[in-house]
Amino acid sequence: KMDTDKFNYVYSCDLDINVQLKIGSLEGKREPKSYKALLEDPMLRFSGLYQENCSDLYVTCQVFAEGKPLALPVCTSYKAFSTRWNWNEWLRLPVKYPDLPQSAQVALTVWDIYGPGRAVPVGGTTVTLFGKYGMFRQGMHDLKVWPGVEGDGGEPTTTPGRTSSSLAEDQMGRLAKLTKAHRQGHMVKVDWLDRLTFREIEMINESEKRSSNFMYLMVEFPRVKTNDKECSIVYYEKDGDEAIPVLTSSDIVKVPDPQIGMENLVESKHHKLARSLRSGPSDHDLKPNAATRDQLNIIVSYPPTKQLSSEEQDLVWKFRYYLTTQEKALTKFLKCVNWDLPQEAKQALELLGKWKPMDVEDSLELLSSHFTNPTVRRYAVARLQQAEDEDLLMYLLQLVQALKYENFEDIQGGLEPGSKRDSQGLSDDSPLDSSQILSGASSAPQQRKDGADGDNLEQDLCTFLISRACKNSTLANYLYCCSTDRPKEHH
Repeated sequence: KMDTDKFNYVYSCDLDINVQLKIGSLEGKREPKSYKALLEDPMLRFSGLYQENCSDLYVTCQVFAEGKPLALPVCTSYKAFSTRWNWNEWLRLPVKYPDLPQSAQVALTVWDIYGPGRAVPVGGTTVTLFGKYGMFRQGMHDLKVWPGVEGDGGEPTTTPGRTSSSLAEDQMGRLAKLTKAHRQGHMVKVDWLDRLTFREIEMINESEKRSSNFMYLMVEFPRVKTNDKECSIVYYEKDGDEAIPVLTSSDIVKVPDPQIGMENLVESKHHKLARSLRSGPSDHDLKPNAATRDQLNIIVSYPPTKQLSSEEQDLVWKFRYYLTTQEKALTKFLKCVNWDLPQEAKQALELLGKWKPMDVEDSLELLSSHFTNPTVRRYAVARLQQAEDEDLLMYLLQLVQALKYENFEDIQGGLEPGSKRDSQGLSDDSPLDSSQILSGASSAPQQRKDGADGDNLEQDLCTFLISRACKNSTLANYLYCCSTDRPKEHH
């Protein structure tokens, strides 16, 4: 008497080995192409479809999950066939059992050589690795091959290998289920009767295959034995039985805030009070203590790409008069200015002329897209006038790229006779003159030999590059090359 009440199994997460699959034989006949297809493609008559004996086919196998491949495909080795296609080869797939999800399926494609370096699919089929109850498939299976297509790993697949669309396939499926029940020990095993029964089942399957219009690929899934007992592989994730408490009610309640995208009136008022004109005289003689001085030095040493926080901006603005002696701090101060506020912009521009002139290489940052104020950009141009032509060649590509941030309407307006451009973008009756601010930028210890008067100190970047190129043919040549190679974003 057999003990059919015991079910021997092993978890898939405990099998740290690669998945294997045996490619058996291919049954069925290949339908030849029509004469019209031969006329359209003469190379077709040299393919394996028109060989007298069995052509040299090979099979590729790839694992899919949720329509995406899990690993690279593997294929069978070369084998010459005489009367039937029979590989009888185990393929070692590049994926292990713990890595397989429950929806994993394997796509099989039969290929035939078609011309030099080219192969065409004879047919494809797809089968899931786990059954509907989460058990890994075992034993031999006859998979229906869909002609002329590759094995589809999508969900749902278009090339299912296990179907029951006809009476013959229903018969084959019923016999396969009975064979599985016998293998699992749900039937009494009688040796002489089992041999006769399995032989009869093979003859029925071969007869059904011959009468079908499809080809069938026989594959075999591995069987696992532990302690001389055959076990089934059950899908199981590692730590899958770990209990995780689930809250029935959410602790975080999301409440919509209609004012989340609006201006914070408290912060705006604090910003205006901290930077008002009344605080100017008191900030003029303000000196930082040791801790604040170290913090200011850290802020000044920040790279140009680092964004300053609101607290750091307020700190730089508070000690702006103290920082006027540090040329490296000028770019950090200009980043703290809100140029949309006229009073704050006016204070910043007045302080710009009193600041210690910055280095020529540091002025390149003022020509970036973060600084759109015309006076600030012309201050940077005034600092570039102190550079020699050899130094300008080093920065020329960056300067040409900075042209796209210039105000071309202002430049064209300045080319008209009798026009006077306001370098601050303010009205004509503004008491702040840009020439006074820019004159401070030219007060460097060394002046250029050609002399830069007060008029060309108000030059924009475009006019400055053209004027310097007119005096140096090498600089003009490089300026032309850089201007023609950059994208034409402005006409």
